[in-house]
Amino acid sequence: MVTLFRTVGILAIAGGLLWMVVAELVLHRSTGAQVRLLLVAGVVFLVGSLIFSILGRVSAKVASRRCRRCGKPVQTGQIYCSEHLRDAVNEFRDHQRQKGDGG
Repeated sequence: MVTLFRTVGILAIAGGLLWMVVAELVLHRSTGAQVRLLLVAGVVFLVGSLIFSILGRVSAKVASRRCRRCGKPVQTGQIYCSEHLRDAVNEFRDHQRQKGDGG
C-alpha cells in the first residue's frame, strides 16, 4: 500500500510538471488549474504513503510482542513463548530428520 501510494504520488507530480511544460511550449495555453490539481493530488498521495509507513512500523512493533501461536506476551525480539519455541524447534528437527531419511 505504501509503495503504491508513493508511486502514484510521484507519477502525479511528474505528470503535472510534464503537462505544464507541454501545455506552455507546445499548445501555447495556460493550464494552471489542471497542473495545480495534479500537484496537490501527488502531494496528498506522498503524505498518505508517509502516514501509512509510520503506522505500519508502529503496528509491527506492537504486534510482534505476542506469541504467534497463543498470543501470550513474549520478550522483545522473540516470536514464540517458551512453550511454543520448544515445540517449533522440535518440529524443525523432526522435519530435518524426515528430509534426511527420505532423500
